[in-house]
Amino acid sequence: MQINIKDIHNKLIFPSLEQRTFQMQNKNSRIKMKRSGLILLVCLLINTISTSHASELNWVAQWLGEEMREQLVREVAKEFVFLYPDVELNIEFARTLPNEGKNHKWKSAYKIVEMVNSGDITADVVFLDVIIYAHVAELLNDPHWGEKHLIDVSDLPWFRKSQKDFILSSPYYREQTGGIFIGPYIEGFFTCLWQNQEVARQIGIAIKDRNMTLDDFLSYAKQLSDYNKKNNTSIPFIKLCSWNRLEILFEYLFKSLCHDPNFAIDEKYDKEKERLFLETLLVFEKLSTYQPMVNPDFADLKIDNWIREYLDGDGLFIVAGSYMYSHFLGTYPEKYSNAIPVEPPIIKYSNGLVGDFIPTFAVMKKSPNKDAALNLLKLWSEPKFADKWVAYTKNPTGLRGNLQTPASETGDDVYNSYVLDMTSNYSHLPMRYYRALTYIFGDKNPVTANELRANLAQILLGKMTARQYYDDVMDRFRDQ
Repeated sequence: MQINIKDIHNKLIFPSLEQRTFQMQNKNSRIKMKRSGLILLVCLLINTISTSHASELNWVAQWLGEEMREQLVREVAKEFVFLYPDVELNIEFARTLPNEGKNHKWKSAYKIVEMVNSGDITADVVFLDVIIYAHVAELLNDPHWGEKHLIDVSDLPWFRKSQKDFILSSPYYREQTGGIFIGPYIEGFFTCLWQNQEVARQIGIAIKDRNMTLDDFLSYAKQLSDYNKKNNTSIPFIKLCSWNRLEILFEYLFKSLCHDPNFAIDEKYDKEKERLFLETLLVFEKLSTYQPMVNPDFADLKIDNWIREYLDGDGLFIVAGSYMYSHFLGTYPEKYSNAIPVEPPIIKYSNGLVGDFIPTFAVMKKSPNKDAALNLLKLWSEPKFADKWVAYTKNPTGLRGNLQTPASETGDDVYNSYVLDMTSNYSHLPMRYYRALTYIFGDKNPVTANELRANLAQILLGKMTARQYYDDVMDRFRDQ
């Protein structure tokens, strides 16, 4: 129903004949009516003005098309709108941002850089994890850009109360985002191998999903290679795509050669690490003797097609993280259960997991609606949403929840069990995921993550030897 302010004004200021007769009989009553009318008019005007100028909150969200993750985003948004009805919440998912051909993390980075350069803040809350932070740092040529353009939530009471102790106490987490805390550590993940159960059954391999040794892993490669030769098939041992994460397997194997878990993750060069670098590369060379080790078309294979081909049976393993549960379920719900998480092989020592806890959303410092933006981050930090994250995504979180252990609304399953077992077995050990080789060469590391991924693939394909790559890297390291 529309309210016409002019009609209301006329009725209150110019009463009818009956009203005037009554007012002449009772002067005091007339005065009271005028006062009441003016008060009502003012109230109506204020209400109309505030409604037409409701504050707006623009949020670049994550997890579009990732099944229960996307559902959680929408549940948080629904509760936010209920709690703050005077705020108009506008959601745009990172995957729908401009810059066609770029992945959603680069799209988010370009969006942030555009706002920084123009000063026009079109998104108050941005999708920003450690990868996107690094992309923006590269584009702006400023590793500490966050101090200038993001709100540091370090000292906000709700933030300190809601994050787990190790997030607050270890400098590792804030150092990934320029030395500040940019938002709640909603997402956690353990990297792992995923095995295709149907392919394993087809070949007749019983794969250890816990406590796998390197000898076990090599025996699986040999059995698959023999099967391919016998049946004239070409099922790859590791299915890769353009989103190649072979550095995860490398980091696990390297860590398991180290005598001390803290030595393994210390970002300082040591002569012993140089030797272990070559030893780990030689494992990849040994794997290359069992072909086809990887699919040769991986560089041009997009992630959605990769998921479908893998779940359809083209590959025994993939190297990724526990986050793939949501990708499998969102992309190919009919066959997501073909893949189950498997603990990567250990050579000598169980030195903990390769994984991370990361922030997901941040607030631009020049946001015109900072209070509402911070309220959204505060809502994400509530224990009930921490519990929902674990239950919905089958992944850990850096947030404090009400539950002591992960739980699923559908009961216990292999995905929950994996998170529970890894947490129980390794939570006392430091967990890192460096991607690049800073844990070997320190601040003089000559190898980017993308270079390492590409060359590990070349070794597995049999197109490069371990010694060739080792010599190339060491020459560059020593020439600095």
